[in-house]
Amino acid sequence: MEEKRINRVTVKILGEEYTIRGSGLPEAMAQAADYADGIMRSLAEKNRALSNYRVAVLAAINLADELLRLKQEYPRCETDDEKERDEEDELV
Repeated sequence: MEEKRINRVTVKILGEEYTIRGSGLPEAMAQAADYADGIMRSLAEKNRALSNYRVAVLAAINLADELLRLKQEYPRCETDDEKERDEEDELV
């Protein structure tokens, strides 16, 4: 059985540094963080009175909505690999 390689990437989100750890490609993890940072910055600029925590919650809701819309637009069968995926990317 092949052991999954764990990659680490340091990113900045709203000016704060985070280390993301996961089995994804480092470039893909950095791209995802940049995307989330862009959404959060946009929300923070439109709502300057919001705390970073509230900005993060709103960004999570926006991302979940985007994901659900895409899933509805492009339905597909779940692969065995997705069913067995036991390791998610995480902040360290």
